[in-house]
Amino acid sequence: MANKHFFQPLLPGFHTHLKIPVAFFSKHMEGRNEHKNMAKLRSEASEMTWKVKIEDGRRLTEGWKEFALAHDLRVGDIVVFRQEKDMSFHVTLFGPSCCEIQYGSGIDQDNNLEKIQEKKNPKREEAESSCFVANVRLESDEESNHISSQERIDREDKKGLTSQSRFVTLTIRYWDVKNSRLYLPMAFTKDSGINVKTKLALLDKNDVKWPTDLRSEYNGKRLRMIGGWKKFFKANFLKIGESIKFKLIWDGNTSCVLKLCS
Repeated sequence: MANKHFFQPLLPGFHTHLKIPVAFFSKHMEGRNEHKNMAKLRSEASEMTWKVKIEDGRRLTEGWKEFALAHDLRVGDIVVFRQEKDMSFHVTLFGPSCCEIQYGSGIDQDNNLEKIQEKKNPKREEAESSCFVANVRLESDEESNHISSQERIDREDKKGLTSQSRFVTLTIRYWDVKNSRLYLPMAFTKDSGINVKTKLALLDKNDVKWPTDLRSEYNGKRLRMIGGWKKFFKANFLKIGESIKFKLIWDGNTSCVLKLCS
């Protein structure tokens, strides 16, 4: 099944429920999952899967508030839902500037309802160097509704990359270190031309190169670095929760490095 997307801007009162757009519901859900009333949501900020009740076919209700609070969502944010399978969605979160929200610490099982109610949310920030809006067709309640073209990145070849697609900021989570892998934002890899066949290495501030291997998920649309990533993390005294900025430098058509900037 091809991945389908929709987005919704968050308006006052969004904590109580969120509606799936009519256009998306009609095309991709209506009549197919009538026996199911529970959606599964996940995000880059967490290893958790959040179960959210669906009422009247389109309204995300019970469980949505917990997801929103745990991710510190606010009025003006934009949430992009990518349908993965049936009622399972991957959610990407953008701030009012259309920059993807980065979290200073991951959300895990310890962020239970009691902590959520006490508003102990993960620190969030919008990193200017990772302001990517995925090049996908997004559906909302109005077909003309779209993310501002100012935030959209034109597709260019590797020799003409935009300044935004030359840089990426990644926030290190506990699971990235424990599982010895680091995910690259899908919008970044798509716009920059990186794929599973690309030979990728990390370059630290001392110009020491750390070769890594790329592995793919979701039919090659999501890439993660393995191998040299954990050694790079330890050798450069990086910390969990730290946001690190890389510059993309191509060496030919199939090899590149991500150079540590900060």
